[in-house]
Amino acid sequence: MIEADRSILVGVSGGADSVCLLRVLQDLSEPLGLTLGVAHFNHGWRGEESSDDERFVTNLAAALDLPLYVDRVAPSTKSSRSEEGARDQRWRFLTNVTRKHGFHRIAVAHTRDDRTETFLLNLMRGTGTEGLVAMRPVSENIIRPLIESTRTDVESCLKELGQEWRADSTNHDLRFARNKVRHQVLPQLASDFNPRLSESLSRTIQILEDEDVWMEQSVSEWLRTRCRFEGADLVVGISDLESQPGAFVRRILRSSLRLAGSALVDIGFDDIERVRSLLVPGKSGRAIQLPGTITVERNFDSLRFFPDSSPPADYEYELSIPGRVEVHQTGQVFEARLVAPDAVNTVKPNSDRVFVDGESLGRYVKIRNWKSGDFYDPDGGSASKLTTLFQKQRIPRRVRRQWPVLVADSSIIWVASFPVSRDFVPTGKSQRVVEFEASHIG
Repeated sequence: MIEADRSILVGVSGGADSVCLLRVLQDLSEPLGLTLGVAHFNHGWRGEESSDDERFVTNLAAALDLPLYVDRVAPSTKSSRSEEGARDQRWRFLTNVTRKHGFHRIAVAHTRDDRTETFLLNLMRGTGTEGLVAMRPVSENIIRPLIESTRTDVESCLKELGQEWRADSTNHDLRFARNKVRHQVLPQLASDFNPRLSESLSRTIQILEDEDVWMEQSVSEWLRTRCRFEGADLVVGISDLESQPGAFVRRILRSSLRLAGSALVDIGFDDIERVRSLLVPGKSGRAIQLPGTITVERNFDSLRFFPDSSPPADYEYELSIPGRVEVHQTGQVFEARLVAPDAVNTVKPNSDRVFVDGESLGRYVKIRNWKSGDFYDPDGGSASKLTTLFQKQRIPRRVRRQWPVLVADSSIIWVASFPVSRDFVPTGKSQRVVEFEASHIG
């Protein structure tokens, strides 16, 4: 958890837990070669008391000869008056200081008591294993060195050091859910059912944490071979997902949402079950919009996770003959070349290159996106709406909207990646042959 020769930003409120953490890390700093910094966020909730807390931390940092970083917020700010809003503000502050000043780790003073309180709060609100094992000892660059210590341990340590701390009067305000759990619920449960409740809950959390780590590793391994990014979209293959246990499927979906950029805020059990319903047969083409900014769409044997946005705008380009044009919406370059008529017999066309009878073409053709109702008669295939051809080729709906189509007047000459239109196939009598080729930009 605490590596040698590292810089650590210590979050210090002035309360017993954070002051103890700072003193312990200060004692370890010389033997381990640690570089410490002190961060204090003043919410201003308690008026002069909050100012006294800030002065206390300022003096403590000075006494320990440590750099101090302080930020304040107006107490009238609505988000700052809720536990969740205040927590988010603190984390943003700590993260910004860490990035700006190059600290390797953020140390926070959560104890075993904090963890059992969070366990009960999340259990009563409703959560999965991830929520029940919150406050991991190490989570990315966040460390919790006191997570196995109790508040009694902390205060005993400070008394031995002769170190003072600040008492927060709001810690006894029962309007806050955590205080109610701390001062009423846990003591009552311990009195009625188990005097060693704190130790029992701590063991339960440890068991769940170990199982959660195993589950997360299994999910990561499963996704490693089945997911890929296409631009900003995450595509997850699901051919063998429906047969997996429900708990595993839910974790796959949550992890996929996280990979796609969702913070999972406001996404609950019912939302995950809605996405899970896309796994049953016959759901291809269906989409579910989730709280936040992510939509999930079933496309044949895959799920596509993509950011919500307004429908893509239509586009249209002119491609001179000969000439070259970049279509940034699809990341492609289209080129038109005049070639000898016998090139049709010597160069083999493919999905990215076709030869066209250019007798009826003017100085340029247009490249536009697919439109609903487009009808196409590809050489060697059956005439049908382009939608039908897209479905046969299993092209996702989201991708179809921007699919490039080459047209002359109102006639479709070529749909990228498909054979040329039957009406524009060169014949032995063709005197003007145009080669169209598509490639990726760069």
